[in-house]
Amino acid sequence: MPNWGWFIVVLILVDLAVLTTWLLTRRSRSIDRRPSPHALVANLDLDTRDRIERLVADHKKVHAITLLRERTGLDLAGAKAAIDAVERGEWVPTAGNPPAEWRDIEPTLRDLKAEGHQGRAAKILRDRTGMDLREAKELVDRL
Repeated sequence: MPNWGWFIVVLILVDLAVLTTWLLTRRSRSIDRRPSPHALVANLDLDTRDRIERLVADHKKVHAITLLRERTGLDLAGAKAAIDAVERGEWVPTAGNPPAEWRDIEPTLRDLKAEGHQGRAAKILRDRTGMDLREAKELVDRL
């Protein structure tokens, strides 16, 4: 093959590698846009949260998962992860019935957000509640 032939083959291989990389990163970014299970649970109305907590307390996790999936559209793995978190007693914030520590840190979080320090507010929220970074950022954005 002449020198130009090899050059064209190399260009085609480089183009394929770039295209494959672009497609894979584009796909992974779209997966990250899905809301976390805790964020969806946080938006539930209080009646549904109470029903889920009662079902978990009565050791009816399957019913709790089914109810959560019906109300939020979560997949099975996400709903199970959220119900397992409720069962472990991890706090999932809601608008209507926050625990006492939430009332203590909410003014601080609102002040930090108003000053443009959402990252610091999310870090405080993570430290106090055990949320992961994405959940804390989503909650701070909703304040």
